[in-house]
Amino acid sequence: MGRERTVGVLYDAGSADAAEVAAAARCCGAELFLVVDRASDHVRELLPLLTRRFDLCDITGMNTQAAAAAIAGFTPDGLLTFSAHRMELTSSIAAALGIPYWHSPAVTGRLVDRLQQRRTFAEAGLDHLPFAPVAGPADLDAALAAVGLPAVLRPRHGSGGRLVRRLDSASAAHAALAACASAAPGTDLLVEALLPGDSAVAGPAWGDYVSVETAVHRAECRPLCVTGKFPLAEPFRQRGSFVPHTLTPPLAERAEDLAEAAIGALGISDGIVHTKLKLTADGPRLIGVDGRLGGLVGEVVRRGSGFDLVLAAMRLALGLPVPDAPRFDGVTYHYALLAPTGASGAPADRSAPDVLDMAARLDGLRHLPGVDVADLPTDTATWPVLRYEASACVGHLHGRTADHAELARLTAAIDEVCRPVLGTV
Repeated sequence: MGRERTVGVLYDAGSADAAEVAAAARCCGAELFLVVDRASDHVRELLPLLTRRFDLCDITGMNTQAAAAAIAGFTPDGLLTFSAHRMELTSSIAAALGIPYWHSPAVTGRLVDRLQQRRTFAEAGLDHLPFAPVAGPADLDAALAAVGLPAVLRPRHGSGGRLVRRLDSASAAHAALAACASAAPGTDLLVEALLPGDSAVAGPAWGDYVSVETAVHRAECRPLCVTGKFPLAEPFRQRGSFVPHTLTPPLAERAEDLAEAAIGALGISDGIVHTKLKLTADGPRLIGVDGRLGGLVGEVVRRGSGFDLVLAAMRLALGLPVPDAPRFDGVTYHYALLAPTGASGAPADRSAPDVLDMAARLDGLRHLPGVDVADLPTDTATWPVLRYEASACVGHLHGRTADHAELARLTAAIDEVCRPVLGTV
């Protein structure tokens, strides 16, 4: 018998936790080790647990060459990551060691940089959305003239809607740019034309965008599912996902085809790919492609079908195909309870009595039919901190309903409970 395969996961905050990764490795019959960097707050918080339960390769303070040498000591057959923050490093180390990772450094560059993505899509004739990079205030007026209004200002790197702002006037654009510079100095930004979504496409209760989850093995794409979304909160704050989607079969097929075309244009040959698409009156349009499992998508799909996207990712990292696809029973969802914000999108202030009222009211969410898990903080002392980060969540709800109509009624009931204390719309 040959030696057992070994896979290394560059671990950080992302779309799979350490327990999910370990379970997937066991199912693949692979030895697992985690590569950790104590510069990460997430890693430092979990380090005592990780040290007890996993083989660790600590690369804190190392450059790429030193990290590659340390990882080589584990003789890995493949590397992967579930964290957007670790994709470039994973790619560089895999290239240095000559071992498999889903994406080469060149492909990874196109995946993590929205400007490179937009240029790639335009060159491939997939999308001609106007865009322009913005390095600072001196570039902004020229960018607005090239792109037009309304537009969107967003970081070239990053995920989750952080620092994304709608621009309806030049003065609003300069204010948004100043706010981004204050929140994250030195961030490279991009101005894009606003894609007008059509709320009738998925249905009025649902978001005007979806994601397509695709398994890619040796450049062959296998669509796994189209994931429905809840409507965005202002300014572009994601509120959760559900499966199955509400698109018509022909439109779902168009979405899968567009995702496959984008994957081909970017040069992706292996991996789980998360493609976000805007639903417009003229059909689906590309928002962006993530070369990894989308955040919380794996949990929703697993609850709804038993299909493990983390396991699928692990198989692909080891050069193995994904043999099947999810089959859904009922409707499964994840719903985010977003921290309260003011009308401008800035975090709203809350007094201590408000926080206590939030805790008491939101605890009632646990008893709503269709809510299986209410992930809410038990220590109300931590709640005031959340108001300072506009993208923060007070909590998460997970569950299952018989159909989409029941889910629509449930989310309306959730919003009624939340509105007095969170301002949910």
